Amino acid sequence: MAGRHLPACRRVLRALCPGALLAISATPAAAFAVAPSVPIFGSYFPVWIICAVLGVIAAVIGRQLFIFLGLDEFLPLRLLVYLCLAIGSALAIWFFWFGGVVL
Repeated sequence: MAGRHLPACRRVLRALCPGALLAISATPAAAFAVAPSVPIFGSYFPVWIICAVLGVIAAVIGRQLFIFLGLDEFLPLRLLVYLCLAIGSALAIWFFWFGGVVL
């Protein structure tokens, strides 16, 4: 009777192992206490906020460029495309600013 439940347990363990490994591997990254920040007008701002704002600005400029080129009307999911453009450009700014992934 216990033999019938063993394959189900193995399936559950296989499903949970990648998530557990990800959580365990992310734990050392939580040991860093100081986030990168930049002084602006005497106050320190986290760099990710600046990158996010610049990413949104890049997405707005990209949208204007797509409209000018006539590509905007052919996009299937415009909101998703511009969201991905904003996230991608924010990450690209982060990578160019810091020279890679910060762990």
